[in-house]
Amino acid sequence: MSTVESREVRPARERWEVALPDGRVVPWTGFHVGPAGIAPGELAGICRRLLGFGPAEAEAAAREELTPAGAARDRPGIVAYSPPMAKRMFEGALESLAAGEPAEDWPTILEARSVCLAHADDLLIGRTPPWREAAAGRPVVVVPDHDHFHLSHALLRLADGPADRWSRVLGPAIDRLRADPACVVRVYALDEPMRMLLLWLKRVAGVDRLLVEANSPDITERWGHKAVLHPEARAARGLPSVSGRDPFDVLDEETALTPLYRAFGLAVPRLPGYTVVWGGGPGGDATADGGIRTTPVDPRGPDESGDDVLGNGQGHRAEDAFADQLHLAAALLRERHGLRLGCLKPVRGGTGQRIHVGVPLDEPDTLAALARQAAHSGEDYLLEAHADYLRHAVTGHEFLLAPSVHVRAGALADGMALQFLNGTMWEGNVFLDEATHAAFGITRSHYARVRRAMADFVRLFQGRGLINGGVDFAIARVGGRFGGTPLVAMQDLNLSACGADYLHAFLEESRTALGDLAATGTGISAATKVIRPASDMDLPRLRRLVDQRTPTSYARALTSVPGNWGLIAVACPDAVRAAEEVLALEARLTA
Repeated sequence: MSTVESREVRPARERWEVALPDGRVVPWTGFHVGPAGIAPGELAGICRRLLGFGPAEAEAAAREELTPAGAARDRPGIVAYSPPMAKRMFEGALESLAAGEPAEDWPTILEARSVCLAHADDLLIGRTPPWREAAAGRPVVVVPDHDHFHLSHALLRLADGPADRWSRVLGPAIDRLRADPACVVRVYALDEPMRMLLLWLKRVAGVDRLLVEANSPDITERWGHKAVLHPEARAARGLPSVSGRDPFDVLDEETALTPLYRAFGLAVPRLPGYTVVWGGGPGGDATADGGIRTTPVDPRGPDESGDDVLGNGQGHRAEDAFADQLHLAAALLRERHGLRLGCLKPVRGGTGQRIHVGVPLDEPDTLAALARQAAHSGEDYLLEAHADYLRHAVTGHEFLLAPSVHVRAGALADGMALQFLNGTMWEGNVFLDEATHAAFGITRSHYARVRRAMADFVRLFQGRGLINGGVDFAIARVGGRFGGTPLVAMQDLNLSACGADYLHAFLEESRTALGDLAATGTGISAATKVIRPASDMDLPRLRRLVDQRTPTSYARALTSVPGNWGLIAVACPDAVRAAEEVLALEARLTA
């Protein structure tokens, strides 16, 4: 865990404390798991002990020995969902705690809802009570470590311990791999800790290769983030004068500077925007080698001149360069595209966290403050045109036209999902297709443009290790030199397992549950909705309140992490009705 340092692990999770970057120490509460982590130096040591070589060699070995594969429904697999390091879910939790707000327990959420994606007789690996409730009646491996935030870290700790212990806990998984070398291991993302774990499991099981239902590391880490859609601000500055030219021609010239175009010649539809690159070290106290701090430590120290700098002596220069790029990006949006407002977002952030909307591009003090805040996180950011999304209202909700399109088992999924959004936060989806998109205000041409752009993207990456994920689009106006013309644009590449996976899985389930209706040729749509269940609303109780089947509708509770997060779903022939019914069901549950 990059932002904290190790200490002795204690099993009573309510006793955990974490030190925030500003020096405050806060209790770690509201989680089913602790904040412990494995820092890079320690992770490298575990890697050498388990595999006989270091992280660089492990990355190369993973490319040869771990094969991305689609779902294999004809044989049981293994499911182990852990928060991916790139999504910085732990850092997001710290930000919530720092603000005095409740944090979402993402490790528990991911474990619990992964059960919805499991195939018949899959072996499920997890550790939290909500996961146990969801997995009741299924074959499971219960991991005894509740102290580590990442399940992958907990499993690596187990593997690095006594053989009699890990063989007792992980024996069923090892036996399954030995019995069926074509067994597919389903993980959220194949990040560095998970790669190390799976390489070790492969060796212990004695199999030649391991099939993994996840994208290749190259897809996830190099191409699965927002920065590939936009040029760097410094590169875009070099374009010739754009005065008087068609704004769409200018946007096309900038698109030719994006990583996707430079590598593959793929010009995707995009909003005006520029990447702001962090050139310093990791944020927070990532220079510390360990897992949890219990006392505040300032990662900066005075240099000989008395100036505060990061541990590598480059802190001020890196922050100044970052701020200069942010001011440059704002100037380009103002002067080149005639825009007044922007949207600042981390290029690798997930679930809509840490996004600043409506950023005034002509206020240097505001930009400077945002630069300081963003630079402290130690990651790249994107300053993009502020999107004024087209909107469409149904009973109980006004949708922003921010659809997403998905990849399942390496192929383009049907239709699209229109997102329920709470501010910038994803809170569910409704399924739309050729027959239903117009009912939500999406024109035929916009629907076709989104599908065509996604089809081009999927074709490009087929055969390169793309197995699952989604791309968020905007149908929005940005103003400025684009006037009132709506733009259709890719906004976010989420190339890993994602929330809409549950919509697609539930839709398949619903078509079976409503088989008589589907047999008549009537289309089936579905909607999923995130809810905030009461502290006593476990999954069995939520199912008693939600689960229902009639000849024309099907409702089910998919996940409940009491007091924190839940997911419910409704399916019926009409997309609008599905959205309205899932909203009405949420209202009844929270009344």
